[in-house]
Amino acid sequence: MLARAFVISLERATTRFEHAKSLLSQLPMDAEILPAVDGSEMSDAEVAACHHRHVHHPRYPFALRRGEIGCFLSHRNAWQKIIDSGLDAALILEDDVLVDSDRFRGAIEFVRAHAPKDSYVQLPVRNVPRDVIALSSRGGHRILLPTITPLRTSGQWVTRLAAKRLLRATETFDRPVDTTLQMHWITGVRLLTLDPSGIRDLTAELGGSTIGVGKKRSLSLEKVSREFNRAMYRAKIARLSNKACA
Repeated sequence: MLARAFVISLERATTRFEHAKSLLSQLPMDAEILPAVDGSEMSDAEVAACHHRHVHHPRYPFALRRGEIGCFLSHRNAWQKIIDSGLDAALILEDDVLVDSDRFRGAIEFVRAHAPKDSYVQLPVRNVPRDVIALSSRGGHRILLPTITPLRTSGQWVTRLAAKRLLRATETFDRPVDTTLQMHWITGVRLLTLDPSGIRDLTAELGGSTIGVGKKRSLSLEKVSREFNRAMYRAKIARLSNKACA
């Protein structure tokens, strides 16, 4: 199997970019930095070419930030890189993860040997959901099929076939990349989850998110409204996920 690792990083975020470079030597395969798309530098015409509101049901209740658009395009670039490089699969990491080298090496060896040839396997930095089906296991590692796809794109193993399907399905998009990936009935790619992944989240230690999503401590009417809309949206996704798995 021909595979390579890509670490997505925004060069102007210097602390994270330096961390991304340090990750390259810790990965169990040839690796390179994949420059992230800087959404703040995109023109209105460039945004309009890829982002349309309310394309899919359920409607995503929030306007996308430029950073979220850049993040989505960065992952699309990684998927395209798989195709253009003639790879069978790629390990794709964002620049805010910490690698447990020994555990991570075993995890990647396992997923490389046992993941289906058309799969997209998440490497989560959070606890895996309870509602899962175990597809394969060995040496303490498991590939799981969750009913509701977990959010976050910190790490993933993406095969060539999955990359092709995702590129076709996301020529235009209306929500962030992780919420789009939840909708496998739209993308044609059902995400699997690897447990344990051998990586953990390092966002806070690296200065926070680069996509412009901050957490306000004050309780405002706007925040209450956002949380209500978020909960309603996630409930709709849960119902559609259960229906699609029935």
